[in-house]
Amino acid sequence: MKRLSLFLAAIFAALSISAQIPAVEEFLESHPDLKKYYVYQSTLRMLNQSGDEDFNHLIKDIKKINAYVQEGGADVSRESYTKMMDRLADDEFEVYVQATVEGTLINLMGREKGKDSYFVLAVNDSNNFALVEMDGMLDLSYLNSLEGMNFGKLQEMLLEQEQGSDID
Repeated sequence: MKRLSLFLAAIFAALSISAQIPAVEEFLESHPDLKKYYVYQSTLRMLNQSGDEDFNHLIKDIKKINAYVQEGGADVSRESYTKMMDRLADDEFEVYVQATVEGTLINLMGREKGKDSYFVLAVNDSNNFALVEMDGMLDLSYLNSLEGMNFGKLQEMLLEQEQGSDID
């Protein structure tokens, strides 16, 4: 399950944005111990080592992304996770993916407004949590392109980035 959580977090840990949605802002305020990652779209494109044009179509209109990941002492209960998902639905977010896979809750919700679109991906199991905010459009017709991506490479790059910031 940890691999699934990291996999889904790594998919979108690409660009940077501030929380713009009240449900997400409140959730982050109540979970200040989540680790925040920034990566740029060019880094996402480096995952596409096979040159799959479908992947490029999927992410081409994403402007910014923040990823928040549970590490160490961070504690995200299913109750707080569910409350955030309910609040997003109240904020007129449409559910694109809502699944439980081997005990892991996976939700992809979005509010499509052309260039002002916004998506939230949340993954939660008993040991791991990842929240990904995406500012911009995902072309969901290309979602299957994620199957061939090298997400282990992104995780390596995030760790290198984190180690580099410790040196500064």
